[in-house]
Amino acid sequence: MRKACGILLLGVVALAGCNSETSRTVGGGDVLAAAGIPGAVAATALSEQDSTPMVVRRVWGGPDVDLFGGVSPDGRYLTFVDWTTGNLAVRELATGEVRLLTDDGSWAEPQEWAEFSSVSPDGKRVAYRWYRHGAPPSELRIVGMNGSGRRVLYRNAGSYFGSGVWSPDGEQIVTVQSYVDGPVDMLSISAADGSVQTLKRFESSWPGGLSFSPDGRFIVYHHETKKDSPERDIFVLELDGGREIPLVQHPADDYVLGWTPDGEHILFASDRTGTLGAWLLPVAGSAAAGHPRLVKPDMWRVLPLGFTQDGSFFYGVNMEARDVYVASLDPETGGLLAPPASVNPTHLAWDYRPAWSPDGRYLVFLSGEGALIGTAFKHTFYSIRSVETGETRQLVPDLNDFGRCVWWIDGHSLLVPGADRTDRAGLFRVDVHTGEAEPLPAFWDVQIASLVDPSPDGKKVFYTKWTGGGERRIAVMDLDTGRERLLFPDENEARPALSADGRYLAFSIDDNNSHRILVMPATGGEPRELQRYEAEGPTVLNVAWSPDGRNVLYTVRTDDTHQLWRISVAGGLPQKIDLAMESIQQLRIHPDGRRIAFDAGSGGAEVWVMENFLPAE
Repeated sequence: MRKACGILLLGVVALAGCNSETSRTVGGGDVLAAAGIPGAVAATALSEQDSTPMVVRRVWGGPDVDLFGGVSPDGRYLTFVDWTTGNLAVRELATGEVRLLTDDGSWAEPQEWAEFSSVSPDGKRVAYRWYRHGAPPSELRIVGMNGSGRRVLYRNAGSYFGSGVWSPDGEQIVTVQSYVDGPVDMLSISAADGSVQTLKRFESSWPGGLSFSPDGRFIVYHHETKKDSPERDIFVLELDGGREIPLVQHPADDYVLGWTPDGEHILFASDRTGTLGAWLLPVAGSAAAGHPRLVKPDMWRVLPLGFTQDGSFFYGVNMEARDVYVASLDPETGGLLAPPASVNPTHLAWDYRPAWSPDGRYLVFLSGEGALIGTAFKHTFYSIRSVETGETRQLVPDLNDFGRCVWWIDGHSLLVPGADRTDRAGLFRVDVHTGEAEPLPAFWDVQIASLVDPSPDGKKVFYTKWTGGGERRIAVMDLDTGRERLLFPDENEARPALSADGRYLAFSIDDNNSHRILVMPATGGEPRELQRYEAEGPTVLNVAWSPDGRNVLYTVRTDDTHQLWRISVAGGLPQKIDLAMESIQQLRIHPDGRRIAFDAGSGGAEVWVMENFLPAE
């Protein structure tokens, strides 16, 4: 794994107010009116502003920025994950100096890395989640801000948990723990001895945005009000008695950014005006003490990093963007006939995972837009684009959850891994016109990691799956008998490709000493090596077959650039194709052999601080 960031985020959206190092709230209603905010809301917001202008500053930007950490109470440091090593790190914001706090991160098997860190109220300790393949899947750890005293505080082999928040006295860490096919618990864990107390159980939703009141009596958080709804509301939990109190209930999507250090306000994000903004709600104890007011209308997809003691609010914005592209190649020479062009250039969202229909007339891909709900988008759907007319329409399957799809052999339906309306996991055949989903009984409760393709006769489906030990395997399922065969370990999570005639699989593996491309019979057997790169060289990522079965196309990564190559299945030297972009994924060759579809994007993130926005005392 590399920088997964666990998070799928949108890009290619103009950041109003974030295109300069500093922006200020000044003047009358023109500022908010220009941002699309109704005049009445703008007047209310400005009428309550203190005379000191609000300032928003960017404090860190670039491809190495990570948003899985938190700010120290004095605002000097920011914890984050160094994704080149997987270790927990801390950055001094004024100087840019970086120090690693752990040294056991590794991308060799079993891979393990740090996630979701937060700094203690005294600024001396950091709590973080440590993840590794296998059991237990995750641990809650603590380390000193100077890298000393590292220890495991809590682990549970039957569950995994999210980020933790420190109590104001530094004695407890509250986190959320999820059980496989079970409920979600909000836990309070002693920072001294790891003893655990369950604060509240949630049967279907995952609470997020946990933030303590400064007096330690309450915790504010958000969660979905309905299981299938992307909208969230905000609640307060009274720690003395465990009573949950609704705080913000609105048809919009509302989520917590933090409890202010003075204890008198809760900052939250909401899209109730049409765009995501930051709102400030006065509170007295666990109850609202007034109406929320808009303090910043242009927050895009804000990810909170915490408040400092002086009331400054740090937050992150992920700048990643993905689009689906199509380029033209000469199938004989491999020469580039037409450079890559976005198939959906006006869609300011996340488009990815393309697949051609069997007759080549349509291209389907996943699209996401709107605010994030956990690691998914508020609105996710399939885009189906006509190759002849360029018309693109949306398709939402009749499923609770769905992911990357491939076409079924009839060209009128899609194979979709996901969950039905009862949340049972499986593989479904989805009608491209109606969205009706028909389950394939052989796949009930199979843990599909990625879908490859059906065999040309429709009798088998190839895929990769998760095993009980947290490892992946290339597998094939016989749809008539329900018999599954494990064909090969999928060691580096690269998606295999099935040849057009269904006879062979091509895939890449990483054994820590080399990166190799292998070909093996689809029925199983010993694989044959096509190409090898040494461990210090380029990393092989994606593979695809030419329709005639004569060549395998693949990408290799060198730094941030992904370069397209092809190699003959008969052997010989690989041929470099004049196509290189950042972060190419999901290669798919058109049945005519002349067009190639893929998704690609750019990375990076930014950290900002918002100051002087709290009311004067």
